[in-house]
Amino acid sequence: MNVNLWMVTNPVTISPEQTLGEARRLFENHKIRRLPVVVDNILVGILSPGDLEKAMPSIFDSEGSNEEEYLADHVEIRTVMTSSPLTIKADEPLIEAAYKMRKNKIDGLPVVEDGSLVGVISITDILDAFIEILSTNQPGTRLDLKIDRQPESFYKMIKIFQRQQKEVLAITQHHDFSKTHQLITIQIRGHDNDDLLEQLWDNKVMVEKVTQLP
Repeated sequence: MNVNLWMVTNPVTISPEQTLGEARRLFENHKIRRLPVVVDNILVGILSPGDLEKAMPSIFDSEGSNEEEYLADHVEIRTVMTSSPLTIKADEPLIEAAYKMRKNKIDGLPVVEDGSLVGVISITDILDAFIEILSTNQPGTRLDLKIDRQPESFYKMIKIFQRQQKEVLAITQHHDFSKTHQLITIQIRGHDNDDLLEQLWDNKVMVEKVTQLP
């Protein structure tokens, strides 16, 4: 699953010659947390509300003085933006974007191809992906299962679902759950699963939790 499936295309941008006042209005009007700075669609920097506040602590104060308003409308973005920002490519895995954000303690990344801005991916986009992958929003049953860490154990478990003719809607695997076991979460369609649960236990699949999904 790549970044291009979840990124925001055609993001709001600003040029280095525009002013702090213009940036402030863009942040407020569009409810965004980052502004890519571009020249002819080539990414040259990134700007956050924090950058503005560092330059002018009262820039978001509605009762700012006339002098502060004047400065905000004459100081250019180039003087406060972060040049050469961390980026990611559209065809990189979504998990790589998450790693970069976590490691660098940031909440978004410009997405570039050959230097040109093609989108923005944020921590909110990644959370949306996480929710969609783990929750199908369909009625059924979610099973938290524990099996040993041998590769064949996973496939044996899946065959139980096949024999029971269960439709798997979502599945996640935490291989390093413990030194001896991995944790598998499977969402299936339907609620009548007594025979399935019996088969799982008979095949040494430990059923940790069963959740009925409306």
